[in-house]
Order: sequence, then structure tokens, then C-alpha cells
Amino acid sequence: MSDKIELSCGRCGSKQFILPDNPSASDTVKCARCGAEGRYGDLQQQALVQAKAEIDKVMKNAFKKWK
Repeated sequence: MSDKIELSCGRCGSKQFILPDNPSASDTVKCARCGAEGRYGDLQQQALVQAKAEIDKVMKNAFKKWK
């Protein structure tokens, strides 16, 4: 398990983004490689989905050991 969630650009796969200072969900973020733009809130949602999937995976593995 990692303690980091890595987000990537849906267009080019880059993991580098240009963010405004103190971004809010409605702010625009930009891919540092290809320039694709999106909302910061969408990145937050992507991170939440990935975090939940990682927690589910860890919990399944933890309970397998008890069987």
C-alpha cells in the first residue's frame, strides 16, 4: 500500500499539473505536459475514488488473513 495517490492527465498520462494558489473545486487546473484543462474538483473526485479502491483492497487482504 502506498501513502500517495497519483493522479494523471486523461489525455497524455502526465502526473504534473499547474494549480492556482489555494485551489477550490471550481478552479481550473492545467496539465503541465499537454495543456489539457479541467476542474480541480474533478481531480479531487479522482483522488477520492482511488483512495476508496485502495482502502477496499487493503481491507479485503486484511480479512483474508483471519480465515
